[in-house]
Amino acid sequence: MMRFPALLTALTLAAAPLAAQSAGDAPEPELAAQTAELGGFSLNLASTDDIVAGETFKADADYLTKHGKPDAAPFAVVVPLSGDGSYESRVVETPQVGLVKFVFSTPGGGLVESITFSELTLPEADEDMRMDYLREMLLAVAVGQFVNGKPDASRQNVRKVSVGRNSAVEIFGTYRHEDYGLIHWRMVGVPNPNGNAGVVALAQISEEAVPIGSPDDFPATLSGRVLESFGFE
Repeated sequence: MMRFPALLTALTLAAAPLAAQSAGDAPEPELAAQTAELGGFSLNLASTDDIVAGETFKADADYLTKHGKPDAAPFAVVVPLSGDGSYESRVVETPQVGLVKFVFSTPGGGLVESITFSELTLPEADEDMRMDYLREMLLAVAVGQFVNGKPDASRQNVRKVSVGRNSAVEIFGTYRHEDYGLIHWRMVGVPNPNGNAGVVALAQISEEAVPIGSPDDFPATLSGRVLESFGFE
């Protein structure tokens, strides 16, 4: 049986883009502060010059057990690193809820992107049925729990995609954050072909830092590169 309420809670509490920062590091509660802290940074999605070889992060069985999630599916991702120091890549091993969080920000504290991975459990069924379950689950989470109540929020599409070597379901849209301006959100559920325990990822991307022209730009973002490197262990 799907752990549906747990997933709702996980993604609702993971909704703050920089929830992992301490109060002393958080930007001022003004949109102007985000602009100042970005310092003119803008990720060029058509170039890899901003990125050098990434660092592999493994959420293996020992890591998951240590953080109280022994039944979650082990996985690994590669976290992009800046080639020129224009942004910082941080791993948060103890997010408020979820398995791990990656935050990309400028040295001045401006939000670039964040992505949180949470556990997901699907029932035993054939692949098509599991993907349909996953689609309905993410729709309920995105529309009923994540989008509702956010200013200028939208849910633009839901579709089946490939993430690395895995089939997945993706939902995306936008909302406006009082501190960070227009945010592109992307929710991706990845079922595990070898078990019931899968993973759901929530990416949040600052439009000011990462101009998104179309959904086809997602794989070239920093959080998109993390997802493209994703693999179950």
